[in-house]
Amino acid sequence: MRLVRLWCIIFVLAVRSCGFVCFRHRLQHHEIVRQRMSSSLSTFDQVRIEDWRDASQLHAALCSCQDTELMPIVRRSLRILSDAIRIFGVDSIYVSFNGGKDAVVILHLLRAAAYAATLSNQNESRKPHLVYFDSRGEFNEVRNFVSDTCSNVSDEFHFHFLNGGFVSGLTELVNQTKPQPLSFVLGTRQGDPNSGGQEHFEPSSDWMPPFMRVNPILDWSYGDVWHFLRYFGLPYCSLYDAGYTSLGSQQSTFQNPALQQEDGTYLPAYELDDFSLERAGRVEASPNAGAVRSPGKPPSAARSSS
Repeated sequence: MRLVRLWCIIFVLAVRSCGFVCFRHRLQHHEIVRQRMSSSLSTFDQVRIEDWRDASQLHAALCSCQDTELMPIVRRSLRILSDAIRIFGVDSIYVSFNGGKDAVVILHLLRAAAYAATLSNQNESRKPHLVYFDSRGEFNEVRNFVSDTCSNVSDEFHFHFLNGGFVSGLTELVNQTKPQPLSFVLGTRQGDPNSGGQEHFEPSSDWMPPFMRVNPILDWSYGDVWHFLRYFGLPYCSLYDAGYTSLGSQQSTFQNPALQQEDGTYLPAYELDDFSLERAGRVEASPNAGAVRSPGKPPSAARSSS
């Protein structure tokens, strides 16, 4: 009996010790994330883009990136976009730009890839397309940011501002471009509600108009996105500095409670330690509007997160 009690005590102590070790590892991981994010600021001078609106400067900065965390994922994303341009042609590339953090990343990655295409083909004068799906309930801050960004890159894209849902807008674009195939660059990441089973190149589902999804940042994490934006000093929507971590409509989007401080203020989005809480400030929307969904699933309410 004493032996059994002794084993029980040893087991309890072992479990507690394991829990402490796991907790300590989580703290260490969070500290590493914080250090990596804060180190981005300290290295701005090494990679600062004098004028991010200049595609040549942007391309040079991305290609010369020596950050050990960013370098492999940036190069992989640029390679995916370069493949898309080579296969479909730059004028068949459409990028979804809703003003969210992921959209900002893919916009600038595409700008760099499109510029690289002009370097390899000096006669290349075609442009990719930027698409903004305007919807009711959009934050004014988002609309203003989209407008400002489009003005700054106005020489690099053809612009399409569409009202209504994603599916109806895509159908309109596909019908306009027939019989030329259309590829759509999206900011989908693993773990997004609409990401299930997708690859870097993913044909549209059978209930959608025919096009090719291009997902250049599918393997990026929430931390990677903010590391990229802050490392290269790229502008983003001001709502993120007010504690929003995932943007949708005003009705479904709130400041992330995980970032709230004791005095009621909120830390900026890039201070979020637990990446699984990225959508903690989002609520489910009503099931009426279209969205980009996982392959084989019908449309539902929410637009893709950002």
